[in-house]
Amino acid sequence: MKAVYTNLSEINELQTNVMKFIDEWVRTEKTKVPLKEVIKGMGEKGVKTESTIYSLKILIKKGYIRRSVEVSNKTLFVQLRRL
Repeated sequence: MKAVYTNLSEINELQTNVMKFIDEWVRTEKTKVPLKEVIKGMGEKGVKTESTIYSLKILIKKGYIRRSVEVSNKTLFVQLRRL
């Protein structure tokens, strides 16, 4: 069963776009999302690295995603809530 959250009033358009990127990655790649890939994907849409990182921090704070660090010391993100 899909969990779809429709209360998007608590996140802005950029944060929504980051969530959509993460959601697409999780559905297609079936893995956690590397920070590098989020920055790259949002950069292709014209979003600055700093803005992407700030949006990720806000999404973590609001409980949409969480940080997952593996043995390789890469920062990965796990989706907790779907749009």
